[in-house]
Amino acid sequence: MTAHESHADWNLVGHTWAVRALTRNIAADRVAHAYLFTGPHAIGKTTLARALAQTLECTGAHHPCGECPSCQKIARDKHPDVQIIEGVPVGYKLDEKSPPPPPRANDWERRILKIDQIRAIQHDVARAPFEGRWKIIILRRFEEANEEAANAFLKTLEEPPRHTRLILTARDASLLLPTIASRCQVFALRPLAPTDIETALVACWQVDKENARLLAHLSSGRLGWAVRAATNPSILEKRRAGLDILDEILREGRAERIAHADILVKKSDELPEMLELWLGWWRDVLLAHTHRNEDARLTNIDRLALLQNHVERFSVEQIAGALKSVRATARYLSQNVNARLAMEVLLLNLPS
Repeated sequence: MTAHESHADWNLVGHTWAVRALTRNIAADRVAHAYLFTGPHAIGKTTLARALAQTLECTGAHHPCGECPSCQKIARDKHPDVQIIEGVPVGYKLDEKSPPPPPRANDWERRILKIDQIRAIQHDVARAPFEGRWKIIILRRFEEANEEAANAFLKTLEEPPRHTRLILTARDASLLLPTIASRCQVFALRPLAPTDIETALVACWQVDKENARLLAHLSSGRLGWAVRAATNPSILEKRRAGLDILDEILREGRAERIAHADILVKKSDELPEMLELWLGWWRDVLLAHTHRNEDARLTNIDRLALLQNHVERFSVEQIAGALKSVRATARYLSQNVNARLAMEVLLLNLPS
């Protein structure tokens, strides 16, 4: 890459510090054999990974040019030397006769990265690149790897072929085996500023300014979420329903809350996303309670009246307790505890 120039921002929105660091490494011919990009769902980890792959494989004058055959193929996930791998749905039969797994239903759908997928990767990277400089494997959401897959992949990390570059993404490095995270160069991606997301939505996705401002705040710094919400009305509808359910529960008595828990667990696959929504709500209530008249820092800017109602109804101790309970319940559900019991305890612990 020393013979060519590089686009300063890789045509990305945000994460400039990461792009600059990666660009310096590439220019100095110090490309790591493995990278780990961490951060919340839809913050841009896979987008950055794909841009890094384009930069490494680009044949144009400016890296990534976005126009050469290599860049175009990677953008369409059609490059023979660049693969994006992720887990398969729970219960999915993985063999040569199986159709490709369906697209991920939502950010919180539980999947498993299996050892057979890792073995296929190991077989592929043992061969030289077909048309590019590198064999590049992007493993999305590596926290979904089961124990067998993670241990098998560790062998590849310890002795990677010279022509191979590995890019992992995960919500947090702590969710991976320490021996895997320690062998990667880690980039912890941070949420984007609402103003940056708002500007990008208007300029790149032609979203009207008012809606862009709302989506920018609701996104919690995740451009990917904001873009999907701009094009899929069901995302905001689901959010509205989730907050309505919470407000309804806060007005119920003990028996009604237990009955409500039974209703919620019938859609247990939706609980992680709902709990994440509730966490954001209680953070806003706490922020509004302790920093009055600072609406610019809030996420749920379209529900200021209800926020103020909860600020007046609940003490700081009650709000902090709700935050703690929702966070603990989300952790319990990720550990496969009894969902009904976990939700009953949560709803009974919420203030009234």
